Amino acid sequence: MKFLGYIISYSFVWLLHLLPDTVLYLLSDLLYLLMYHVVGYRKKVVYDNLEKAFPEYDKSEIRRIVKKFFHHLSDLFLESAVFPFYSKSKALKRITYKNPELLNELYSKGKQVMAVLGHYGNWEYLSTLGLAIDYPVVAIYKPLRNRHFDRMVQKNRKAYGVIPVPMEKIARKLIEYRKNSTPVLTLFLGDQRPQFHQIHYWTKFMGRETPMFLGTEKLARKLDAAVVFLKIRKLKRGRYEVEAELICEGPEDLKPFEITDRHVRILENLIREEPAYWLWSHRRWKHSYERFRQEHKE
Repeated sequence: MKFLGYIISYSFVWLLHLLPDTVLYLLSDLLYLLMYHVVGYRKKVVYDNLEKAFPEYDKSEIRRIVKKFFHHLSDLFLESAVFPFYSKSKALKRITYKNPELLNELYSKGKQVMAVLGHYGNWEYLSTLGLAIDYPVVAIYKPLRNRHFDRMVQKNRKAYGVIPVPMEKIARKLIEYRKNSTPVLTLFLGDQRPQFHQIHYWTKFMGRETPMFLGTEKLARKLDAAVVFLKIRKLKRGRYEVEAELICEGPEDLKPFEITDRHVRILENLIREEPAYWLWSHRRWKHSYERFRQEHKE
């Protein structure tokens, strides 16, 4: 049954990728109408998140951002679905790397790199990064339950030169690369929400106390790695630009949590540039800081 579902889904998406952009984005417009006006997909969550993040905005401005977000989310669903079927040359027309020389310079120094990004723009397009820089690119992924879809995801990422590594094996794999003096660039999503029992650090994000994963910072310190943030900006439908911003060449002179605070500030500034392109449909502020403080009183 799972294999049949895979075959049907694969065939449908394969047909979608043959469509010209005008037709694909017409379908995206229809998907927007369905998600926003008919189904109301996570609409309450999106409104709640935006009202918390931008208390200074009136209702009309929040509504404008919400509608633009759902238009973007519809684009994102379809773009991400068909993207793996593109040739390398066609894929690179969808995304431009503004300053790859920064990353190539770090590579020439033999540096391991932790590349942080957020759920902003179309982060799936970063699977092409290995085509634009000298580094081998490692992407952390969570294996899917359906082994057929899991194989497809791995195959698609490998097609553009990305090395997919399961989440639970990433630390061991990166230590292995370092021991072998093989510099790699590893992609980390820096705005994931940790489970309550995994929270060790809170910081201000969009004006609110927010728990953060410390995996990027811990590995950067362990591997003496450089850390960069990859800022993805949407230029227009189906076209994105990536700018790398250096956080540090090495963590030895930085205070505890400074790497985390720096990449959080960069993401926050990016979101404030154009709020509609962040993933507002997940419950980023689900956990209560007050509850955490109460439960961790000595």
